[in-house]
Amino acid sequence: MNFSKYHGTGNDFILIDHEPKNPSALAKLICDRHKGIGADGLIYPSESRIFDVKFNYYNSDGTIAPMCGNGMRTFVKYLLDEQLIEKTSFVAETLSGPIAVRFLEDTQLIEVNLGQAITSLNTPNLSVIQDQIKHYTLEIEGTHIKFHTIMLGTLHTMVEIESPIDIEKIGPKLAYHPFFPEATNVNFVTKVDEKHIHVKTYERGAGWTLSCGTGSAASVWLMHALGKTENIVDVTVPGGQLTVRIEAQVLLIGPAQKIAKGVYDIHETTL
Repeated sequence: MNFSKYHGTGNDFILIDHEPKNPSALAKLICDRHKGIGADGLIYPSESRIFDVKFNYYNSDGTIAPMCGNGMRTFVKYLLDEQLIEKTSFVAETLSGPIAVRFLEDTQLIEVNLGQAITSLNTPNLSVIQDQIKHYTLEIEGTHIKFHTIMLGTLHTMVEIESPIDIEKIGPKLAYHPFFPEATNVNFVTKVDEKHIHVKTYERGAGWTLSCGTGSAASVWLMHALGKTENIVDVTVPGGQLTVRIEAQVLLIGPAQKIAKGVYDIHETTL
């Protein structure tokens, strides 16, 4: 099976040009960093009856993710590199709704329109009913963790770091806390100033990643809504730099880079 590997600010993905028989099983095998190629997820296009193309994404543990900001940028670059689409601006169908994308030829960056953040949440996302942005506190590892949660492509929880905490322990415990029946991504945010933040993300289904596009965008949206940043913010993640613009919609701008192309030997007949 032919494959390409790309990364978006360190968030790496395997991309193929067809729908496999068992994408969940394939994702677990091909994304394994010791027995497979190694990646945070598997992405492939398929036909959309409504929009230009459908974006399909599976986490490295085989679970489906409705959207992925970094993954979407690599998807756009892959489609253009492989000449699977001719337009530099198009709309991709995702499980979280249509996503408009644009390849910026002058900078070679990719802009992803993530739409509007959703603040009204209930089960299965939260164990409580949320009708607007709310401040929550949970005790984890003996520390009271304050956080906010919204939906932007997928469920995101933001923890602003204002005093030292052990994020390595808190990240996975908060992500899979019963407060979130189907788990959540957790973004730890450190404010540099009104135009710059640092974000480190623990993603459900993938663990710690070098970057999370939708997580960075959700963090900026929340920080801006709470009056802590301006509407255009540079985000430093472990894998690089992103920019988020809060307008009528939430825009994520960043790079996507090809790492390699090759052939993957499939030994499982069910794949």
